[in-house]
Amino acid sequence: MKRIFHAIKKYLIRDPLYFFLYAARDLQLNHRERCIFYSEEEISRLIRERKSIVRLGDGEIANIHYLDITPQHFSKELQHDLRKMIIGYKDDSSYVIGIPIFVNYSNRELDALGEGKRGLWLPLKVTFDMIFNKNAKYLDAHLFYRTGRFEKIILNYILQKKIILVTNEKNIEKTKNLPFSEHIFEYIACAPINAYDKREQLKRDIIDTIAKSSLPKENFVILFSAGSAKTIIPELSAMGYQLLDVGTGYEAYAHNLSLEDRI
Repeated sequence: MKRIFHAIKKYLIRDPLYFFLYAARDLQLNHRERCIFYSEEEISRLIRERKSIVRLGDGEIANIHYLDITPQHFSKELQHDLRKMIIGYKDDSSYVIGIPIFVNYSNRELDALGEGKRGLWLPLKVTFDMIFNKNAKYLDAHLFYRTGRFEKIILNYILQKKIILVTNEKNIEKTKNLPFSEHIFEYIACAPINAYDKREQLKRDIIDTIAKSSLPKENFVILFSAGSAKTIIPELSAMGYQLLDVGTGYEAYAHNLSLEDRI
């Protein structure tokens, strides 16, 4: 009941269709979605074919449903761009969407993971039901947080490229002190919060950095950890740029850390 009470306050007036589906799905303990996920081998192949990756999680789902989150305030423009990215997604898109595998968990299974897990991932399940392409395949959004996956799936590939790291200043300074920095061709700083608001400047910075190199864009791979500015990924990937939204997943390799506790 507590979940439904909070849902009434957050969604009933602004997003009634979502609210009523949320309320219905909350009562269905064994209902599960049937999202199809790529295997690790398929993702590795798609990356080598220069597909981009854009990951969506609970924050982006909240923004779709009119909510502010700590790193990004809600705006109609952001909501529109997120919905456009999702609704237009197909297997032959220039980008692969990643979402958490919890979309396929039943409410009973989410409850077994611990208190609050159903409330965390039920919005994703409902939104998948409403607007996601059920025929397309998806990436596990937490793949590069899992131990050894960054190395196994993309490291050898990106080390053959000129790497541009797009992230906030704090992460840039941390990376410059790591051996991984030897592989970085250029850094591009993004805003630590409300990065979506600076997305056009970030897009220009990426295009200009590669243009100034006088090298083909195919020589580059862009590691992307820039919050909600990730809405530029579908547009840039359609223009021939490759952006891999790994979040802080690259830190697992760079710092020799396991990030599985963040999943």
